[in-house]
Amino acid sequence: MPSKLRGGPSPATSTGCAASLGSRAFRGVRRASGFTLLEVLVAIVLTSIVALLAYAAAQVSFDARARLSADLSGLQGGRALREFLQDALRNAQSPQRPGDPGFTLQAGRLSFVTAGGGTPFDPGYDWLVTLGPSASGLEVVAVPIGRAPPVPVAFALPAVTRWDVRVLAPWDSQWREEWLSGRVMPRAVAIRLWHDSEPLGPPVLVTLAPGPPAPGDSLEGSQ
Repeated sequence: MPSKLRGGPSPATSTGCAASLGSRAFRGVRRASGFTLLEVLVAIVLTSIVALLAYAAAQVSFDARARLSADLSGLQGGRALREFLQDALRNAQSPQRPGDPGFTLQAGRLSFVTAGGGTPFDPGYDWLVTLGPSASGLEVVAVPIGRAPPVPVAFALPAVTRWDVRVLAPWDSQWREEWLSGRVMPRAVAIRLWHDSEPLGPPVLVTLAPGPPAPGDSLEGSQ
């Protein structure tokens, strides 16, 4: 008798089972490697928070650098102006002839003649220097004397929002906020520079070397 063959799955059946198992395994791997909507939303929120914190930190750092830069600029401008004032006032000259401009202080504006030599003045001329407050800060205007045509030097320091100026009369110890004599030089000048309510460095105190008053000049105008 012919022997009976054992039954087994046909090739088609085996192939179908393998494909079904592979499909289920692929779907399982795909589900395991994907993200749910909640996870995506949480990731977006966390990323946004980190970005906002980084931006805020950068903005604070930028503002701090800007304030520091402005403070340093103001201090440097105040220091340069103090050096300029000290040099110009030490070389201040009294009028030599009638009609020459003299030393005056009125309404917060200081005017005097100084010998050239210091920056930014040409050493070949004397200069009429006028300083006073303006909308753009402390304004400095210097005009050469005896030069045709005169080429003025003018600049403003925005860091100096106000200043206090007083002069000391040569005959007493009283400091004055005005000096109208012109032809009589005061004994000393005291200047304080300010940026709003903050002083810009130490005050400037310069002792002058006044020359003898011109003949017929009176000291009464400086009282």
